[in-house]
Amino acid sequence: MQTTYTEVIKQVTAAVSNELTSVNKWHTAGSSVREFYGSEVALTEVKAQFIADAILPALDKKHAAALALDLPRKGSKEFNEMTEANRAKWESANQAKKDARATAHTMFARVIKYAFPKESESEASTPKTLKTKFCERITALIKDGEKAENADFDMVATLGFLKQALAVVAK
Repeated sequence: MQTTYTEVIKQVTAAVSNELTSVNKWHTAGSSVREFYGSEVALTEVKAQFIADAILPALDKKHAAALALDLPRKGSKEFNEMTEANRAKWESANQAKKDARATAHTMFARVIKYAFPKESESEASTPKTLKTKFCERITALIKDGEKAENADFDMVATLGFLKQALAVVAK
């Protein structure tokens, strides 16, 4: 069967529309989380309960099934008595649990991102002064010089001059 141009346009239009709807839902959810919890710290303190109540029910059922499995600890007596076939099944189930936890963590991070967005450089309330910019650049050079190995110039003297320059700029 040949895919038609009309079919392609219809599929892409649906995908774009769903993406925009999804982003709007994330913004709405972020606003309500921010309003309820007030701070990222307050939400992080109840992370496990929040994931259990809000995120896990929405994830794929395979993740819920993986997290529900009770596996013996690796190296335990029960684990050591397993056959090779059972160990392979254990490895597979353990990896599924890791994947499920990673997915839940990713979704929690996304909630944090929309609820408590980080202030970007362009949105900073106070612009950096020339003095601040110079101090940051000189400090970065000093740090780079202190970490450097096998410089092909006199690093000690250079660092001394950079520290003097920082003292002059910082006044």
